[in-house]
Amino acid sequence: MALIYHKVSNHIPNDLVFSILSKLPLKSMKRFKCVHKSWALSIETPDFKSEFLKNFISKYDSSYDDECLLLKQTIPGNDDYRCAVYILSGERFETKVKLELPLPFQYDDTCIDISGSSINGTICLFQGIDHKTFVLWNPTTREFKVIPPSNVGSLYYIKGLTTIQGFGYDSVKDDYKVIQHVKLLPFNSRVVMPKIYKNLWEIYSLKSKSWRKLDVDMPCRDTNIDDVYMNGMCHWWGIRNNGEYLVSFDLSDEVFLTTQVPLDMYVFSKYVERHLTVLNMFISLLTYHEYRACFEIFVLGELGLMESWTKLFVVRPFHGVEHPIGVGKKGHIFFQKENDELAYFDLCTGILEDIGIQGELFNCQIVIYKENIIRLP
Repeated sequence: MALIYHKVSNHIPNDLVFSILSKLPLKSMKRFKCVHKSWALSIETPDFKSEFLKNFISKYDSSYDDECLLLKQTIPGNDDYRCAVYILSGERFETKVKLELPLPFQYDDTCIDISGSSINGTICLFQGIDHKTFVLWNPTTREFKVIPPSNVGSLYYIKGLTTIQGFGYDSVKDDYKVIQHVKLLPFNSRVVMPKIYKNLWEIYSLKSKSWRKLDVDMPCRDTNIDDVYMNGMCHWWGIRNNGEYLVSFDLSDEVFLTTQVPLDMYVFSKYVERHLTVLNMFISLLTYHEYRACFEIFVLGELGLMESWTKLFVVRPFHGVEHPIGVGKKGHIFFQKENDELAYFDLCTGILEDIGIQGELFNCQIVIYKENIIRLP
């Protein structure tokens, strides 16, 4: 019987390449850019980015299906600003239920913020410029735990400004933890000067109900950008010597990793609003450029690798908004508009829709929340 030879072509049709690459995970797609020059050019086209984004959003974690949204809303009072927390639900977030704040905030509901993400039904609330009052709170069970202040200080130094850097869950030890940065001032100093204060890092364990010192030297969080938690690590946007980094702290090993920021992500302008978040299980940065009327999403494929940052999404022109305040369950990006109304942008449809809620200044937050009746340790 005669052998039949088939000629095999090395050419892959462009439409097939387009279809395959657009369905790859983010990490793999970055690597495939190096395989062929035409592939790299194809990946940079608007059509490819649009298709890749649709596939990226379609793979959204189904565990979000039974979750709702928590809104921290700030409204003006007589002499200051009052805060309230609501559950948002419904197809267009039309159902709004006000939650009763934990006891420490019921008589003083000013300047409340949420640190990080909702974890096992628990959120971390803090108050004040120096973050001296903060509470772990389960809105479902109404249980809360007040985190006591640390007793850091010495004969030569006193505690100065304290700021929460991250809140997260150590799954190895089944423990909730809070990380804070403290500026220690010389005992006889009344002015905070960069060259005279001493940096100190501390971590609080809910299980042991105690603070202890961390032997680390990490970039401090930019307080204008939210911190997030994912897979046992706290992440925040850190600044040091005018450089910007993503700082990732492992709550089990208590080691940290920094990811450098590419040049096109450096932002030193008051006209740019930013929000650090988790989008489809990837650390992401949302930016809104007022002077360019441009909204962008950067996604990090791999911690520690500057090259793995990807500008996944760009919308221009994008008028009428002021800054991003959170991410919903299916790629909905929430913004506060110029008229203080809250709205969300649907990444799949490209439509900005109002949700009929009034915000105020720069003090609204949206976090994904899942009810949990398990008690805190």
